[in-house]
Amino acid sequence: MDRDTIIIILEAAILAVALIIAFFAYRRRRLRAKGVRISNLLNEYFQDGMTADELGARMQKIANRHSWGAPAFYGLTVAAFQSAIDATRARQTHSEEDERKLISMLAAAKRQFGLTDRYQIEGWRAGRE
Repeated sequence: MDRDTIIIILEAAILAVALIIAFFAYRRRRLRAKGVRISNLLNEYFQDGMTADELGARMQKIANRHSWGAPAFYGLTVAAFQSAIDATRARQTHSEEDERKLISMLAAAKRQFGLTDRYQIEGWRAGRE
């Protein structure tokens, strides 16, 4: 192999690596933007801005059903629920009715998206050694 062939091969390899890096950077940016949109939508839901059916319809426009069962989606849902609980408790006039309403909204969202508590730590259950 002569010198020109080696240079062409190296340039092609560098170009391929640059394209791969650009693809993963673009993909990461899209996934991060999707996560922010999902988080904002869930926060709006728990602030009593919509019903569970409307949440499901709007969520279909953002994410596919495959991503709904992912642990990251479950984490976003619970984080939005927790921030709504924290906001409710920060008010001086919070009541048990407000908390029950938020818990029922969480249950409706779990049913809507097929989320389960499978990511919960199970070490606390009785009978475990």
